[in-house]
Amino acid sequence: MDKEVTVGVDEFSLVLFYPIDDVCNDWQSTAYSMIQEFIYKADIEMLLGKVVEMHDKKPQAYSQAFTIENAPYYFAIAMHDNFVHMGILVRFTAQAWATYQERYYQMYGESVNLAKFLRMIDSPFYKFRLSRIDLTADYKNFDDLSPHSIYDKLENEQYIIVDCNDRHSKRKISAVQNDLATETLYIGSRAENSQSLLRVYNKKNEQISTNGFRLDEALNCENWVRIETSFRGKYAHQITEQLKSVFDDISMSQFIASKICDRYRFFDVSTEHYTDFTQYLIEISKNSNYPALRCESPKNNSLNKSIQHIIYGSGLFPLIYKISVIWGEKAVAEFWSILYEIYKKYHKKKLEINPQIRAWLRKNFLSLSQQSLSDCFVSVDLTKIDVAEIVNKISESDNPFTLTAINTSSNKNIVDTQIVSDEEFERSFYSKDME
Repeated sequence: MDKEVTVGVDEFSLVLFYPIDDVCNDWQSTAYSMIQEFIYKADIEMLLGKVVEMHDKKPQAYSQAFTIENAPYYFAIAMHDNFVHMGILVRFTAQAWATYQERYYQMYGESVNLAKFLRMIDSPFYKFRLSRIDLTADYKNFDDLSPHSIYDKLENEQYIIVDCNDRHSKRKISAVQNDLATETLYIGSRAENSQSLLRVYNKKNEQISTNGFRLDEALNCENWVRIETSFRGKYAHQITEQLKSVFDDISMSQFIASKICDRYRFFDVSTEHYTDFTQYLIEISKNSNYPALRCESPKNNSLNKSIQHIIYGSGLFPLIYKISVIWGEKAVAEFWSILYEIYKKYHKKKLEINPQIRAWLRKNFLSLSQQSLSDCFVSVDLTKIDVAEIVNKISESDNPFTLTAINTSSNKNIVDTQIVSDEEFERSFYSKDME
């Protein structure tokens, strides 16, 4: 059989956001309207079927979800009743997306790719961006290509992974093996902050063993190896923007190949050339001119996770609200002062000799000292917080602990109704597909 190389979109998640950078006073009603608008714009019920409430397997951290009635695949539209900032998650699995594309062609006599789909759903009722996208390169009938051979050459350092600028960096390589044969290999990590991952596996065996929806395709080829890249977070956001310049299926294929090659090129050290299977992707992306995916910020973000936990997951803000309601805003300042005294008296000396803290400081002190404290607050989850303005107010105050949003000179226990929304920060972190 002739060799065949194709690229595509496997699965993706996108998030719809409230379009105005302001407080949404009736989120639940607004969210339902946004969902209805998306369903209408995307022709979901026309192409996939009736949308019904989902009771099982709702996306993590969301309180309500909807799916397609009696669908043999996973598809979800999800929202949280109270938390506006979580937006509305829309998840297409590979089979859901393939079904959508097939029925779109049957209905309208033309193809639909992801770039076209994103233009279809554009609406003044919401903003949106991809939070995850899996791009694939399928190699059929390549006798000499297998996850085992690739993993073996990576382990022996015959192959190295470089980016589009031929920069080589150490990446975690792991494998799933059966009887010493590598069935699947991973480049990168599923760690919380990881924004890209590459997987290489035997797609033919996977479809046969799972009775997958592409089983017939698998049975009609000699072998089938898939290289699959998963992009999340900032990379997925960049892909959302770049897809605006993709207008046809050829350009879409070029785009997919170029994005895979942005981060993952297999280089053969012995020949000093890219491997054949990487060269195929480079050829597909030839004559395309899409900006390379930007690497993450060089800033040291070692404190961000701790700061985000304090703000979003620790229950701090609901506690402050309770204190302010019971004893007034002056009590909040007193609360900070008490905490600081407890830290100085009971914790500081212990922390000074803690070996883990000392090791962390040795690693991060120099780079963090080149930044400002406000830089440590900058992250995706804090975009709605004007850190600079807050820091300026604090720096202008003689005693930061007395700085409050409400005038404490009044004898009344004033309750700011906006504070109620701070309970949003009690939520746990978004799942990776929701970033």
